[in-house]
Amino acid sequence: MANHEAFINTDLSEFAGKWIAIVDSKVVASSDSPKEVMEKAANEYPGKKPLIARAPTQHLLILAAGKK
Repeated sequence: MANHEAFINTDLSEFAGKWIAIVDSKVVASSDSPKEVMEKAANEYPGKKPLIARAPTQHLLILAAGKK
């Protein structure tokens, strides 16, 4: 959950459009390849479960629906 919150609340503009890995609430890898990002995170943080996502671009709109 902390990695997801970091993804939402961190300024990721320097990684726009790239794949990133977040471990312990910080970006630990970035690349054009999701496989490369996953491998780097797994090698540097064994036993941790990274959040792998594509960093948003300025044109991204995220909509979320809440429960009623």
